[in-house]
Amino acid sequence: MEKALSGIRVLGATRMLAGPYCEMLLADMGAEVLHIELPGRGDESRHFAPLINGEGSCFIASNRNKKSITLDLRTPEGQEIFKDLVRVSDIVVENNRPGTMDKWNVGYKDLKEINPGIIMTSVSGFGQTGPYSQRAGLDIVAQAMGGLMFMTGEADGSPTRTGNAIGDFLGGLFATYGTLSALYYKQRTGKGQHVDAALLDSVIAVLENVIPNYVGLGKVTERMGSRIPGIAPYNTFLAKDGYVVIGVSSNQIWKRFVDVIGRPELNDDPRFNSPSARVENVEEVEKITQEWVSQKTVEEVVSILNEAGVICGPVYSVEQLIEDPHVKARDMAPEIEHPVAGKLRLSGITPKLSLTPGTIDSPPPALGDHNEEIYKGLLKYSDEKFKDLQNRGII
Repeated sequence: MEKALSGIRVLGATRMLAGPYCEMLLADMGAEVLHIELPGRGDESRHFAPLINGEGSCFIASNRNKKSITLDLRTPEGQEIFKDLVRVSDIVVENNRPGTMDKWNVGYKDLKEINPGIIMTSVSGFGQTGPYSQRAGLDIVAQAMGGLMFMTGEADGSPTRTGNAIGDFLGGLFATYGTLSALYYKQRTGKGQHVDAALLDSVIAVLENVIPNYVGLGKVTERMGSRIPGIAPYNTFLAKDGYVVIGVSSNQIWKRFVDVIGRPELNDDPRFNSPSARVENVEEVEKITQEWVSQKTVEEVVSILNEAGVICGPVYSVEQLIEDPHVKARDMAPEIEHPVAGKLRLSGITPKLSLTPGTIDSPPPALGDHNEEIYKGLLKYSDEKFKDLQNRGII
């Protein structure tokens, strides 16, 4: 089946998470992605704990639908091979520290000389320019400096990292967005370009109204746990057997809510008859909500409130998540067969395209799994050259 990016070839000189995630998103939509790894060692995430039958689960999660080739870009011969690959490719994705690809003679200025249409997407902690560009970056640093950690956590607690590496994933997402924008421009003009995606920029880009609130109102967004300014109740509540979230975002929904919990008199209470009044009296609002929730199971709360048109949902563990009928219907935890790790489930593909949907066609590859296909097939290297490159550790 043809996919949206069928016929597009991507060279991925990436490792860890943000760059490989960008590659995977492109691969899911049909691009041929060659994930380039160091001979004999491979991507570090192959070896990060936890391991499933010796294979790093982080690598498994972010490298499906790709082909793995080994190549030592630190060597002059490896750099020439990389240029051979660039001549027959559309996109390069890399997440080395800025300047590394230039040092290896395979930076954008080098590659556009041999393929003017090449798109090079660079993912880094702080970007290719600016006073911090040479710093190494990690997800937690991007979350911290990007303002996300400062407003995440309980009001009386310390700044908290989100439960996953959201800075890395946002970096990968914005890298993909930039890459596809550049690809569209290339298809109209024939011109490639350099896409500069930074983890720090990506976190700042999703801060919602934090910056205008500060500049326009002098308001600093503080930690509030799961509450948000402007709406109440909007929080997590403990039922008999687990947690639920409830969000009452309008007067109409507030009326439904107080009716269904058997407190219709609250509609006429001036402490609760407008969004601003409910926020001002948030402690009392949450006390009323918690008292009702605590008498019921999660399933009862969710069923009663959804039937009444009140926005709510259960707080799922991963075990509950993958068994949810809606998640299954959307194929968001599909099963794959991995040659080493066995039967596994991964996060599914989103968004859903009506004509050319993305699919999971192959598990994460073994190290160098596609060396012969690419070097002898695509590049037409002879058996002798291929074996020589192998023996000398170039591939």
